[in-house]
Amino acid sequence: MTVQQASMRAAVLKALMDEVKKVYDVARAEADGRLVELNAELGVKTIEVRLPGYDGPVAQVTLSEPKAGFVVEEAGFLAYCKAEHPTEVQATVPEPVESVRPAFRKALLGRLRIEEDGTVVDGATGRILDFVEVAQPGRQSTTLTFKKGGREEVAAAYRDGRLALPELLALPAAPQE
Repeated sequence: MTVQQASMRAAVLKALMDEVKKVYDVARAEADGRLVELNAELGVKTIEVRLPGYDGPVAQVTLSEPKAGFVVEEAGFLAYCKAEHPTEVQATVPEPVESVRPAFRKALLGRLRIEEDGTVVDGATGRILDFVEVAQPGRQSTTLTFKKGGREEVAAAYRDGRLALPELLALPAAPQE
């Protein structure tokens, strides 16, 4: 294959990949929206993806449950750790900069508890942590996960004609002049 042929092949595949990505994004948004609706109506959180002419599922789409997060005011966090957990504070050089050891930070944030009134407390000690605020959960999202052999089955379905790529892609026609 010449450089010209390889470059032309790469350019064509890149252009097609960009078009497929657009169609994928629209299809994914539609499928995700319908799963959110189904969840609201019936409590469904996971659906299996099946192909024509294949008995088992090739993938699944799962709806996540967003959880509240935390926003930490760093200066307050450092002051708390210096007072209550001084061995967990470290200083870096050449310019001395104090920070909380990452492992302790992860452990402390992992045990936070939200009280009914919205107050954040250390789950181990019950102490109120006024330098931490509750962040509202994000919106629901989905995860598409292929089953073992699922990608290969999709490719086989394309090769043997069970999937009609033109209809699946439904690329927009060229604008008429």
